Amino acid sequence: MASHKQKFEILDGLRGIAAISVMFMHFLQELSSTILQGAYLSVDMFFMLSGFILAYSYGERLRQDAWRGEYLKRRLIRLYPMIFIGFAIGFASLIVMQANSSARFSSGNLVAATGQNLFLVPYLGRFSVSGFVGAANHSLPSVNDPGVFPLNPPAWSLFFEMFASVILIVAIRMSARNLSRWAYACLVAFLVYGFLASLDNDKLAILMSQGWAADNFFGGFFRVGYGFLLGIAIGKMYDANLPAKPHWFIGGLVKNDYMLFVVFLVVVAFPSSIKGMYSVAILLFVAPALVYRGAMLAPSGKAIARLSAFLGWISYPLYCVHYPIGRLVFAYAPQADIHIVRTAMLAAFLSIVSAAILAKFVEEPIRSYLGKRMFGNHRAATGNPVNAG
Repeated sequence: MASHKQKFEILDGLRGIAAISVMFMHFLQELSSTILQGAYLSVDMFFMLSGFILAYSYGERLRQDAWRGEYLKRRLIRLYPMIFIGFAIGFASLIVMQANSSARFSSGNLVAATGQNLFLVPYLGRFSVSGFVGAANHSLPSVNDPGVFPLNPPAWSLFFEMFASVILIVAIRMSARNLSRWAYACLVAFLVYGFLASLDNDKLAILMSQGWAADNFFGGFFRVGYGFLLGIAIGKMYDANLPAKPHWFIGGLVKNDYMLFVVFLVVVAFPSSIKGMYSVAILLFVAPALVYRGAMLAPSGKAIARLSAFLGWISYPLYCVHYPIGRLVFAYAPQADIHIVRTAMLAAFLSIVSAAILAKFVEEPIRSYLGKRMFGNHRAATGNPVNAG
């Protein structure tokens, strides 16, 4: 891929909107409203964006065998400090929730889950943690699966992001055509697995939200395989100045950055409980078109450029800390179980502020220090964050 480096401000903005949509989906998940049900597709957008940006940033150097070890170290330095911060806050949130009777686990469960999660290993043991409303009214409802990363449930996608970072070493040598073929093969496997997982729950549908829990964890490999490999293929197509695929026609209808952001907001806000078919259409036709088109667009003004830069900068730390911070806010805010929207807005505000402070004064200095120790410079602390939902 090209050796020159281009800023993709619109993709930064897209990533930030995706992170915020995931945050509100989590905080409002126990409302009866169907708004933001499609926000889980933001994770798939993260995977595509990650494949595109990583291939563009590291593609040429990864063709050099001697550089692969350095690349993996840089990815670890880039991702893990904020992952650890999220787990630390998550540990505190679990202690609070157990004291408030909205979580149930033994000391052994907590030690095992903490030890495994800190090494980014999925925890498959028994762990009962309520949702945000349960944290508010200090109760443990019947449905209380925190997933394979009970300290910080969204970290499941960061496990797959790490996995994809390793896959890039091999995938970068493949052509865009072969990458697309492998991506679509992963999509087929993902849909078949989702159908079988739904049958296991006595439902005739396609389970699209795969990878986060023990009973659908294996599907996460197919899920990241589709998004990440297709993202690399899109990057190669962009670098070679190839036209978009015909079924990405919606990209041609997006004339500027505002339209692109609006289209994506419609995607995540749309009620998607249509037996999975809406989500399949988004994954096939819309998400790759938005990534490809977003790479071509430039900010329409200084204001949108600054906003996109901020959204890109805040997206990864926000994704890593919003869930445990939300747990704490719902546990302590007065009448949080009644005023869910109001509490969600408070949790969102505190999550954004906390993410900015932690990124600026904790995470970035740590990455700078590690970069200097390992590479003799601060480059590991630079660059836009690339995260997956």
